[in-house]
Amino acid sequence: MRWLRGRSLFAQTAWTLGLGIVVLQTFSLLAVVFTVLYPLAQRSAEDLAGLLIISAQTYERLPLPERGNFARSLRQDNGIVIGLPPRELSLGEAHGHLYGRLLSRILSLRLQQRIPVYTVDRPVPTLWVRIPGKQGAVWLHFDRRRLASSLPLATIVILLLSTLALLILSIILVRRVIRPLAVLADALRRSWKAPLPELPPGGPREFADLLEIFANMRTRLKAMIDHQSLLLVGVSHDLRSPLARLRMAWELLPASTPSKLRDGMLQDMERMGELLSQSLSLGRGLTARVADLDLIALLHEVRADFERAGGRWQEDLPRRYPFRGDYDALRRLLNNILDNARRYGGGQVRVRLLRGGGRGLLRICDSGPGVPEADLEKLFEPFYRGDDARGHEEGSGLGLAIARQLAEAQDMTLRLYNASPTGGLCVELAWPVG
Repeated sequence: MRWLRGRSLFAQTAWTLGLGIVVLQTFSLLAVVFTVLYPLAQRSAEDLAGLLIISAQTYERLPLPERGNFARSLRQDNGIVIGLPPRELSLGEAHGHLYGRLLSRILSLRLQQRIPVYTVDRPVPTLWVRIPGKQGAVWLHFDRRRLASSLPLATIVILLLSTLALLILSIILVRRVIRPLAVLADALRRSWKAPLPELPPGGPREFADLLEIFANMRTRLKAMIDHQSLLLVGVSHDLRSPLARLRMAWELLPASTPSKLRDGMLQDMERMGELLSQSLSLGRGLTARVADLDLIALLHEVRADFERAGGRWQEDLPRRYPFRGDYDALRRLLNNILDNARRYGGGQVRVRLLRGGGRGLLRICDSGPGVPEADLEKLFEPFYRGDDARGHEEGSGLGLAIARQLAEAQDMTLRLYNASPTGGLCVELAWPVG
């Protein structure tokens, strides 16, 4: 069932159960028809054929004065009428009537000649039969409603109602099972600090146990991450003292020290200082201090810093965009993104602010060569640097990792994608819009 691929678990399960029930009930209906209804109809047609033949033969043998009484008795007792069809009556052979075809076949077998059964729809639906005799043919007809039986209709109605009931019960059952899974999926999508959702009341105990296990696992993972962050902060902080002593020793170097050696040592110490600062930021994370701000004004501030550093800026922004977030965290986040674009993306960016689908989107695209698709997510890993095509031989590899951490601290998502196969890396920052 390829058409079910990509659909939700509820849709796949409901369609599978629904189709299975319909197929099963269809086979059940066919089994009832061929093993019960058709044999009953055949037996009924055989009995009626015998009655028609005996009635025609008896009617033909009786004297004329007694035929009227016999015909009235036959009509009262069996609902069969003897008499020629009116000339204005249009007879049509009962090709579309299942019982008429069955009766015609049995009559033909018993009389050793073809005996058609005719049908008339107006004014009353009737079936007409011409029984040949020694003195001529005897016409008999009877109301088609005489053949009506509640068994076939009742059986079909019962099967249809049971199919509908099974479909409704299956949908209720599937929905009852899927709803807790949707709650668990929502819990997995939430941030570390967000409270866990509640399961529907009266749900299965196994799902409640699973949610509790997930909550405990999240608590342990958060504690482990906090311990690792604390260790990283402690190591980075402790390394500042040796770095300060190295800086002091560098300043006390004799004047005869070659300038190339002095410049190289200074450059290494500056890179070490920058790496320690970024490691401290990565280890500490940031707790969002939410406040109202104008996102456009903030973008213009980081644009000034970006252009002072030699970058080129193109924008498609509204005049104002009210936003609620952490000003300092957002500024550092944007500075890290723009610094990455300036160093590795050709120094030119295109900035757009969009809104749609219940989300706000800020896209910053550079003019660099792009990144292989397999490496896009790796760029968010701490200390990871891409290939040399974008000039990643320099840098600490922490800028984008810190940017994602700052974004997630404010319930925002950060992703990378290539603008086109020929090049250009885009950073997309998204947040829900109420």
